[in-house]
Amino acid sequence: MNLYSRTFLVLKPFWKQLVVASGSAAMHALFSGLLVWMFGPLLMTLFQMESVPGVTDVIPQSVIESSVQVQDTGFFTAVSDFALEIKEDLKETINSFVYAETRKETLYNFCWFIFLIVIAKNFFLYIQGFFMAFVQQSVIRSFRNQLFEKYQRLSLDYFHSKRTGSVISRVTNDVMVLNEAVDIGFNRLVTDSILVVTFFSFLIILSWKLTLLAMIILPVVFGFIWFIGKKLRKYSERSQQKMSDVNSVLEEAVNNVRIVKAFSMEQFEIKKFFAATYDYFRSLLRMTRIRHLASPINDTLATLAGVIILLYAGNDIIDSKGDLDAGDFMTYLLAMIQLIKPVKSLTQIHIKIQEGMAASERVFEVIDTEEKIVDTPQSKIIEKFNNVISYENISFRYIDDEPVIENVSFDVKQGEVVAFVGPSGGGKSTLLDLMPRFYDPLAGKISIDGVDIKEIKLSSLRSLMGIVTQEIYLFNDSIFNNIAYGMENASLDDVIEAAKMANAHQFIDKFKNKYDTQVGNRGVKLSGGQRQRLAIARALLKNPQILIFDEATSALDTESEMLVQEAIDRLMKNRTSMVIAHRLSTIKNANRILVIDNGQIVEHGKHDELLNQKGLYHRLHSMQFREDA
Repeated sequence: MNLYSRTFLVLKPFWKQLVVASGSAAMHALFSGLLVWMFGPLLMTLFQMESVPGVTDVIPQSVIESSVQVQDTGFFTAVSDFALEIKEDLKETINSFVYAETRKETLYNFCWFIFLIVIAKNFFLYIQGFFMAFVQQSVIRSFRNQLFEKYQRLSLDYFHSKRTGSVISRVTNDVMVLNEAVDIGFNRLVTDSILVVTFFSFLIILSWKLTLLAMIILPVVFGFIWFIGKKLRKYSERSQQKMSDVNSVLEEAVNNVRIVKAFSMEQFEIKKFFAATYDYFRSLLRMTRIRHLASPINDTLATLAGVIILLYAGNDIIDSKGDLDAGDFMTYLLAMIQLIKPVKSLTQIHIKIQEGMAASERVFEVIDTEEKIVDTPQSKIIEKFNNVISYENISFRYIDDEPVIENVSFDVKQGEVVAFVGPSGGGKSTLLDLMPRFYDPLAGKISIDGVDIKEIKLSSLRSLMGIVTQEIYLFNDSIFNNIAYGMENASLDDVIEAAKMANAHQFIDKFKNKYDTQVGNRGVKLSGGQRQRLAIARALLKNPQILIFDEATSALDTESEMLVQEAIDRLMKNRTSMVIAHRLSTIKNANRILVIDNGQIVEHGKHDELLNQKGLYHRLHSMQFREDA
């Protein structure tokens, strides 16, 4: 399926609204055309004339007859006769509605008829605008929902390779650009096409010769439009990338505002942001230069066509050879003027669609991204962990030829506390990230009670686990909602009980709004220890069977660490726990300690056993407790 059909396929669910909008657009165009057609008969009624004063006299019948005689008896004669017949039928139809015994009565009829036409025209314009607005907003919502849903299904490695601003820009800026293309490509295409067909039909009916003469210029116009559209698609893609750069700089500066101020880097960030906005400005300027070149050139070409028509028609009228009466001639001119706007609008459609296709490519690039962590059709649901977690010959790498985990095997029995220690960058966090399937190993397998975790439904697998990390992620919401996150039926009593067990209730109770207190963006209104205890309360409320701690106390002061460690001890009671420890004093009582270095287990055993081995664990312990050595 090509990009165009795939983009506009999003309109399919809204076909009813599109039918109403298209029908209303057609009626609006027809009434607009009828209003123009009324101008000629109205002119004839007001001035009761059959010629343009001072320019032509009434064309003698002999002239008309001689004109007919010299015409070829073939296709062109048939076209002329057909156009003349339609013109006369339209005039008779109008006459039947408006013409009366006196000119004044006819004028009154004209006024009422014109007023009713305007009301009908604008009524259908409103209906068309309302339903197309519904479709437009639905399209924006649909694409944004698809993108957000896709982001939720993508694994963590996708986001590691993308800037946050770029991720956000796809949902905000790119979707808006794409929506403009859908709006113009369908809404204006329908309305303006019908207007063009209506007015162009009038021109053919009134004088097919003049109209054929004007069409000579059209191939030049459309060739120029195609060239402009091709250029704009390339520039539009660049400008959207520059906009994502602006979003990235803004997002990083806001999220890291504490660091920016601590290092007095405000001016540096300002310069960086100004540079990003300047690059975006330049890319927009290039695109604008090309886009706005289209309108004056198209205007010039349209004017040229109009001048040619006026010269041709004017000479015929002056030479008394014209086949148009005064009313028809003025109607022709008015229809030609009215035709210019929708034609100009249609010339912009290709340009806007090319800009939209550049955005469409970026949107579908995300939607088409392969989902690496997925449920299989045979995925199982498990409700309880009974026996053992097994890592069997696990290997993993983020980048080719740079192994992070290499052929690691170990077991964690139900109810055990297993600790992981080692130098930074050794692979400890990655090893535990494989357990909830944030990533999948490149080799080997992880199983729970003998079942490969790839064969377990993701929601079922992760429901068994509670995860507390060093970097706490809180939402800009109330304390209650942060603790009860993922637990829709949690009561206030349940949340308070979890907070008490996490040593969090005491500080929460001191806040004016208690559990309704807003924590701010990423929990900025709370201290590190308070955020950590909320995370533990959140894990406690979930009541998981398997706990994963990733250096949960490494960034805390002594008092906060004591409170958090006490909460952790409560949380680990009667649960299977996998703990990454930076402070070795917190894991002395672990059932087993695995020492990880360069992606491999280099030592394992209990605290005292590892100290007696005088290896890496002993060296790490000595470095932390040098004052006791």
